[in-house]
Amino acid sequence: MSGHTHPTAVKLLDAVSVMLDGENPNDIFVDDVLRKSGVSRGSLYHHFGDYPSLIHAALLRRFALNVVNDAAAMMQIAESATSKDDYWERISHLSAMTQVPERAPVRAERARLISLARSDEEFAKVLAREQDRLTQSMGEAVALAQHKGWVKESLDPRAVAVFLQAYSLGRAVDDVSGERLPNGAWVSVIDTVLASLR
Repeated sequence: MSGHTHPTAVKLLDAVSVMLDGENPNDIFVDDVLRKSGVSRGSLYHHFGDYPSLIHAALLRRFALNVVNDAAAMMQIAESATSKDDYWERISHLSAMTQVPERAPVRAERARLISLARSDEEFAKVLAREQDRLTQSMGEAVALAQHKGWVKESLDPRAVAVFLQAYSLGRAVDDVSGERLPNGAWVSVIDTVLASLR
């Protein structure tokens, strides 16, 4: 993800992020963002080049946040686990935490942004780069666990990383159903599948 860390850029990103909680990205207008952030038009263009780039950066920031945290947690587990059993117990716990009903909005937004990329070619390009970076990061954590003998070496680390992200996103299917699964039932299925990766 591009490094927009200047305080003015962060103000703009924060303003757009708050607005995205209730708006479609296409319904957020530059004057509203400038008013909410207190930032000048010139500063917006200085930091982002143009308004669509600001929107894309804010969308990517939201898209990446939880996956970045999950990938970092996976790497920390791979580095600090003391045995194969300890590794899988901790991975199972992390996995269960990503499936809680409270993360339904995160799953819905990821699905929405993936859908947006289908109709916005420029956003699709930047999203592809960000997704590759996230998958690479998670894949590195898987590869370290493979090196320690805790994940089947025959599996492609990138494929495992994609799978881990996919089942979390897939929970969005149940998030919108009228009769939702008990969280424990879903986590039990995931644990059964994860056991096959050992």
